[in-house]
Amino acid sequence: MRRAVIRVPASSANLGPGFDVFSVALEQPSLTVEAVLRGDGVFEVVNDGPYGGEVSSLPDEHAGARAARLMLRELGLGYGLSLKVDVRIPPRKGLGLSGAEAAGAVYALNELLGLGMDRERMVMYAARAEPGEHMDNVAASLMGGFSIAMRDSLAGGVVVRRVEPPGDLGLVVIIPDIPKASTARAREALPDSLARDVHVESAARCAVAAAALALGDLDLLLRAVSYDPYAEKARADAGVYGEMLTASKLLEEKKHLLTKFHVAETISGAGPSRLLWFKLSENRQRHGERPIDKAIDTVVSGIEESGYKVLEVLETRPSSVGCARVG
Repeated sequence: MRRAVIRVPASSANLGPGFDVFSVALEQPSLTVEAVLRGDGVFEVVNDGPYGGEVSSLPDEHAGARAARLMLRELGLGYGLSLKVDVRIPPRKGLGLSGAEAAGAVYALNELLGLGMDRERMVMYAARAEPGEHMDNVAASLMGGFSIAMRDSLAGGVVVRRVEPPGDLGLVVIIPDIPKASTARAREALPDSLARDVHVESAARCAVAAAALALGDLDLLLRAVSYDPYAEKARADAGVYGEMLTASKLLEEKKHLLTKFHVAETISGAGPSRLLWFKLSENRQRHGERPIDKAIDTVVSGIEESGYKVLEVLETRPSSVGCARVG
């Protein structure tokens, strides 16, 4: 029996202005995929763990099984795959669960079959199981660190690059009980065209964020990611992040966090979870007295005042490690 156990980090995508481009792997939460190669061409999924009962086990609906089937079909291999997934990433909260499922299955097949694929090629296979084949979540889960993804319409193919996360960067994930139908539904809230000034600011903020990562300028990074004039704005006004969180209210909160506490706030993926970015070196006080603690209180209070509850607050960091074999 050929078997592999893969740990896969959750991810946060978009990161402010970088819709379908930027993503970061998270140390917490994560999932574990146990994959067993089958010679009969059958695909099977068993979900376990805290969120196992909230995820479909039908192979046609499970991102890991879909990605594996597509990959094996394209390679002309008649294998099947049994997946047992310890689901510790909450579903429908913008933390890349389906991307992690797809990434883990593709990585497991690469290990089991000794294919020797580089991670950029694995990103392409895993992305096929995602709505619109977007690469950001799967790139972060496969590669770790910060990922930048581009589809090249001129030369063809894709470009995916990994950037090592700044050592002084801390992250907090705030997970509310705001319902979200699906990532596909959230994508439908986006306008098909952009005004020129929106395009210019989005492109500029992406460029500045990428430069800040390359230069290790964390102050500039927090400033660049704090505002998204496209996806976050449209989705907020469409009620994707909760009925009470309009774009103007979100912008007001972002300004307050950045100027008062030097904390950047982004919506994680298609939401509704929030990602708070902060400098570890500026938050060495006792817990409860740090600027990030006050920023958390601000966001949590805003969510509760809107009639929702906060399910979990996770203090974490970017994960330098993507998919990794642990068994």
